[in-house]
Amino acid sequence: MPGTTTTTTSVKKEELVPSEEDFQGITPGAQGPSSRGREPEARPKRELREREGPSLGPPPVASALSRADREKAKVEETKRKESELLKGLRAELKKAQESQKEMKLLLDMYKSAPKEQRDKVQLMAAERKAKAEVDELRSRIRELEERDRRESKKIADEDALRRIRQAEEQIEHLQRKLGATKQEEEALLSEMDVTGQAFEDMQEQNGRLLQQLREKDDANFKLMSERIKANQIHKLLREEKDELGEQVLGLKSQVDAQLLTVQKLEEKERALQGSLGGVEKELTLRSQALELNKRKAVEAAQLAEDLKVQLEHVQTRLREIQPCLAESRAAREKESFNLKRAQEDISRLRRKLEKQRKVEVYADADEILQEEIKEYKARLTCPCCNTRKKDAVLTKCFHVFCFECVRGRYEARQRKCPKCNAAFGAHDFHRIYIS
Repeated sequence: MPGTTTTTTSVKKEELVPSEEDFQGITPGAQGPSSRGREPEARPKRELREREGPSLGPPPVASALSRADREKAKVEETKRKESELLKGLRAELKKAQESQKEMKLLLDMYKSAPKEQRDKVQLMAAERKAKAEVDELRSRIRELEERDRRESKKIADEDALRRIRQAEEQIEHLQRKLGATKQEEEALLSEMDVTGQAFEDMQEQNGRLLQQLREKDDANFKLMSERIKANQIHKLLREEKDELGEQVLGLKSQVDAQLLTVQKLEEKERALQGSLGGVEKELTLRSQALELNKRKAVEAAQLAEDLKVQLEHVQTRLREIQPCLAESRAAREKESFNLKRAQEDISRLRRKLEKQRKVEVYADADEILQEEIKEYKARLTCPCCNTRKKDAVLTKCFHVFCFECVRGRYEARQRKCPKCNAAFGAHDFHRIYIS
């Protein structure tokens, strides 16, 4: 990645670029020999002046001896200085060889390292350092050549000449080394250009690869988001399917229950129709009673037909409209309530028929009155216990019982009407006073 390569190259720059302290450490070494070389330059000038000065007059013997001693001393001093200079040059040669070894190590490191991690700045710093050292060596070689020329004119001694020749040989050796270092520098520069071009190509390729990776990441992210949305939609659809299945099962069970109730109602209706036909046959003698009974029978038949129509309507609504289940249940309860009321009306009609039969059977009015009294007493007594009088009413269905029976059913948690099974609560039954 480009970010990582830049960080690694910056670290390598900090490690390999020479610091100011390194240059300061090099400059004193470079200035030292040059300062040393300036001292002998000034001294030969003094010697020339001294030589030129006494040539104007005739030299005496003592002065000639003293001059010879001085010249010998100066020659010894120059030899000593030359030996010191040679030592300094050797030390500098060692330094140059060490720097050359460092350059070779750097080259080996760059050759062994991958091309992506190379950096031009490090090579330029090493090149500048090598150039500075080469320039210093050249200046010192020039100074040494000039000194050798001057000293060759002044010194005639064989030892001095031999030493000068050795110095020249060393200079030639240094020049050869300089040539070798130049060749190495040129090779380093060419390799730096090649590595720089390769590094730029790698950076371009990395940029292209990064762009492709970003595009692929964007495409993967879009695919993942679409997949998550599809999973969520699938999950919601599955939940809706389960809910619809449960609703269908509930509706099926309700439809079955409705069908059973319809069958029961049809059977009851048939029984009612049969009983009504018998009542009509038996009550042909009394027109008023028959008319009343017919009206009531017609009303019961109409109620039954209305109940049928309502049941069919409820079935259609259950199949078509699912949210209206609560209303259908309420309608069913109302229908059952109406059916029970119709049953009560039928029982009332039957009692009237029995009365009329009794009237026909019993000719005596007293017996009839006694039967009616018994019937009224039976009506006033509680149908649950058949002992206590009716003194409590259920406000849900308006059936009347004794207060003890209603309270006992409420406390025993049998909170339904004994006749119609309508549920009632604590505030749905009250006392009544029949007096």
